[in-house]
Parts: sequence; C-alpha cells; structure tokens
Amino acid sequence: MIEMRVKIFRASNTTEALRMVKEEMGPEAVILRTRTLERSEADHGRPGDNIEVTAAVDYDLEATSVSGSAFRRQEELYRRWNVLEKELCEIKDALWMLEAGSLLKPELYFNKEVKDRYSCLRGFGLNRSALTRLMSRSTTAENGAECVTGDHDFSIRRYLLEVLDSIRIGGRGGKGDGARIVSFLGPTGVGKTTSMAKLAALAAVKRGKRVAMITLDTFRIAAVAQMETYARIMSVPLEVATTREELQAAVSRHSDCDAVFIDTIGRSPNNMEELKELKDILSIPEKIHHYLVLSATTQYENLIHAEKRFNLLPFDSYIFTKLDEAEDPTAMINFLVMGEKPVSFFTMGQQVPEDIEPASKRRLAAMMLNRNRTAEAEYRREVV
Repeated sequence: MIEMRVKIFRASNTTEALRMVKEEMGPEAVILRTRTLERSEADHGRPGDNIEVTAAVDYDLEATSVSGSAFRRQEELYRRWNVLEKELCEIKDALWMLEAGSLLKPELYFNKEVKDRYSCLRGFGLNRSALTRLMSRSTTAENGAECVTGDHDFSIRRYLLEVLDSIRIGGRGGKGDGARIVSFLGPTGVGKTTSMAKLAALAAVKRGKRVAMITLDTFRIAAVAQMETYARIMSVPLEVATTREELQAAVSRHSDCDAVFIDTIGRSPNNMEELKELKDILSIPEKIHHYLVLSATTQYENLIHAEKRFNLLPFDSYIFTKLDEAEDPTAMINFLVMGEKPVSFFTMGQQVPEDIEPASKRRLAAMMLNRNRTAEAEYRREVV
C-alpha cells in the first residue's frame, strides 16, 4: 500500500530547511509549500526559525515496516559491538596494568599519572626490559602530579623525551676520542662494507680529507674487487691485510692520512674462535675506534646476543643500517635504551655517500612518533 507522508520543517533559512528535508525524507521528497513565518509564529518556535517548508514523499507501508525492523536490528548489533569492543579494550588495559604492577612500587600502582606514563611508554613499543629500566627510575606520585595538564600530545612529547634521554648519541671516531683509525665490525650481511665506503667518501670527497682504506675481507667472493671499485671512484689508496703484521704495516704506510678505514670480515656471533682471531688481527699499538654495525631489521634478542659476543673485541659505538627496510623500529629502540654504548650513524639505502647520516634524537623521535601514531590502530586490531 502506497501512502503519502507529509511533514513541516522549520529552519533559519531556506537552504537549511531543504537540507533537513533531504536528510529525513530523501531526494524523492516533493516541496509542497515554502513560506516566511510571521513574527508571532516565530516567537513560539525555536529561536532563529524564519522559514517553513512543507514537504511530502510517497512510501510503501509494508516495505517501510520491514526496513524499519531491519534497521532496528542493525542498530542493536552496532550497540552490542560497541559495548563488546569497549569491554575488550578494558580487558587489555587491565592486562597491561597487571604487567605494569610488577614494575611499579605498590604505593604508585594506583596513581593515574604513573599508569599513564607506563601506557604511553608501552605505546612506543618498549619491551619489558626497557620498561623496567625506565619505570625503575626515581618516580613519585608527586612527580607525576606535576605534569598533569590534560594535554595528551604534551604527555606524549614528555614521555618521548624520557625515552630519548636514555639513549646515547655520538662516539664518532676522530671526533674527540683521538682515533684517526676506525674499523667496522659486525655479523655477516649487515652492511659493513657499504657503511665504510659511505663514511670514507664523505671524508675524502665531501671534506677533502686524506683517506686510506684497508680491507681484511679476502673471504667473500669479489669482496676485494668491490673495495677496489670504491677506492678507484674516490681516488684513495686501498690495502689488503690478512694478519696483524700486515695490518700494522699498512697503517704505518698511511701515517700521514687524516683517516684510515678498516673493513673486516663478517663474523657469526656464535663463532667465538673467529671473533678471537679478528681481535688478534686488530690488536695493533695504534688506537682504533671500533664500530659495531647492526641492522635495524634484526630481532631484539639477536641484537643483544651480537652485542654481547662482539664486546670481546671490544667495540666503541654502534652504526645501525637498513632503517629504510625496518617496518617496525622497536627492536632497535629497545636495544638502544638498554645499550651501554652510543649510536654514531644511521644508514638507509645503498647510495654512496648520500644514504648515511649522524645518529640523532630527531631521527629516533620521528620513528617513535610514527610508531605511536599507528599504535592505536594496532590496538584496535588486536582486540577484535
């Protein structure tokens, strides 16, 4: 059965009234009359209503009844979904705070600011080890109360700075540590040779320094040929050494250079004998700044393992490579929070020498904020 529905709409102007008609009755609605309200009529309606529009639309009573019933069922499903999603979020919050409870002093567990701090740090992707280190620092309810601003962005910036303050930046060879000789250590495949070529090119080509390169890597196929190509392009001398005596002689021949770069063989952290051999070759009288080169794509546990094993040499600072390939930087961030040494450089790509930069907290902040921006979306996906 088809019937006509007629309704009167009042608004401050014609455009607003027509918008109300379209929203409620749809584009098929027909305008029957438009008139300006008398002052006495306007005074009895909503303040500001000056226009009255009468509209009509045909509709099927039977279809409308079915449609309305379906809409109410859908509305109820949405309501239940929202309630369920809220409850799941609360359950996850409770689990997070249960985890936090083991990291907080009992008198601080129920302090909202302290719990907000924990949740924000957790949102940056910090693992239990990094959270334990940061949360165990002197924190009191009074300190937390000082920063109550109600500004979520302010809180994120404050806790971001807290994480960044725990990460050491610097330790670049030749910058105050007295070492004009630098070496590049690390597991296989992390980008030691390319990192060395980038820094050598910056020194020789960009800054006009006198540079020499030495490679200890005669194991990889075409490793020496790769280094010869770099040396030819940069117009710098290249030496090959396989023993401590050969390394010492090569370094001595280039005593007039501003910087000497030593490329080493990639070694497995699990092979202590090879690491000892490498340490023996590098044990020359001259001071060497040793970079431990690691990939930002490596899992946190493997980073910790590599650091522990290569500390046999020992090394002085980190270079992190492949930032452009790391979908999630949290393994590197957690490692740097826990690390005792500074990070010196970041690399992101294969271009020599463009794709390397001094490590900076600005770069780390950008990566962490990007991680934080996606945390809420990840949070939602995890609870459904």
